[in-house]
Amino acid sequence: MTVPYAAATGPVAAQGLVVDESDLGPGVFTYWAKRWGKGRLFFLWFMTVVLIASVILSPIGIFFLVMILRLPNYSKKARAKRVDLHQRGVVLYDVNGPVAVHRFATLTAHQRITENYYNGVRTGTHYLLTLTEPDGRSSKLTQFYDNVQHLMQTVQQGVVEAQLPRALAAAQAGYPVPFGPFTVTQQGLVCGGKGTVTWPLLDRITVSQGSVRVMVHGRRTAMAAKPVAQIPNFHLFLALVSNLRAAQG
Repeated sequence: MTVPYAAATGPVAAQGLVVDESDLGPGVFTYWAKRWGKGRLFFLWFMTVVLIASVILSPIGIFFLVMILRLPNYSKKARAKRVDLHQRGVVLYDVNGPVAVHRFATLTAHQRITENYYNGVRTGTHYLLTLTEPDGRSSKLTQFYDNVQHLMQTVQQGVVEAQLPRALAAAQAGYPVPFGPFTVTQQGLVCGGKGTVTWPLLDRITVSQGSVRVMVHGRRTAMAAKPVAQIPNFHLFLALVSNLRAAQG
């Protein structure tokens, strides 16, 4: 569940991590652990009882039982996990209090969205957003949290707002700005071993089936294609490219 932010009054984590709102800014939203719906729970309980009743399959039933008891619906430890979105960063909590702080101005976000299919029918979507700080500390946000799509979009937008001015100034000053397999420069987009696409030559950048494709004028196929998951701060990458192209007129 996503709800308006309410200042935490719970315990301070064992490592003494303190949330400084003067640094992170005011809280905006809180993303709680996602609880399973009644229909899914009923089906899972039904399967568990059937499996446990079967002598041969009882170990699988016990596995399902353990999994059920670890869900936020029943586990206090799982239910206590949440992400607080602030104006300038996010804070992750567990049952002991805050466990990680990530600031939009310094973090690197890697995004992976995977759609799962069975016999041509989409069965679900897996979300993963990895937040990494310059010192190597990292956190993973998945569909364990309610409304994770909104959380991912908001974090990416926060990174853009915090880091775009610095990245734009660096590129305009002649410094290359790396984004994994791509490097953005004042003159154009360096696509690794594929060469450099100058801004006048660049037609568009498309995103399809989890991949980024660099399209150039006069060519029907992509000059370069890379998975979105390989591009750090993907939304910042797109925003920087857009601003530099616009500056070229």
